[in-house]
Amino acid sequence: MKRKGLVVNILWSVGLTFSVMAAPDNGTQTDTVSAAAAPNEQAQVEQRVEQLFAVHSPLDVVAMIAGENPLDAPMVLQAVYRKAPNVSLESLVLAAFNAAPEAALAIASMALDLGLDATLLPQLAITANIDPTTVAQATAAGPAETQQAPLIRRHPRGSGISPS
Repeated sequence: MKRKGLVVNILWSVGLTFSVMAAPDNGTQTDTVSAAAAPNEQAQVEQRVEQLFAVHSPLDVVAMIAGENPLDAPMVLQAVYRKAPNVSLESLVLAAFNAAPEAALAIASMALDLGLDATLLPQLAITANIDPTTVAQATAAGPAETQQAPLIRRHPRGSGISPS
């Protein structure tokens, strides 16, 4: 009986190992061609931002480029924010969410990298009619609060037994 349990346990462990090590078959795997093209894509996006920046406002540039190619929305957000740091990051993220809601997670990740407060993401997502759990972890009690002082202060006391 112990031997059968051991064999089952080993087979389960091997199966778990292979399922973890197996590459996903849903197209999320990056190949060397797309990895090499990433810097080129970034340069193209930055060039396009430069061209449109002369004629359009930063919010319009984000909306136009992200609407044309939603996969470029995070790079557009980064390029526009670097070009116009005086424009609020919240308004740029909202414009990107509205133009490319299918890229909301990537946009949110880039916004966090650029310094956006994580507590603003769910509200921006709601404003753009995006499920807020797409960009932030769902919690039943809302966002995590900072450590507050306890309501009842306990003072350390002795054991309660007096030495006699």
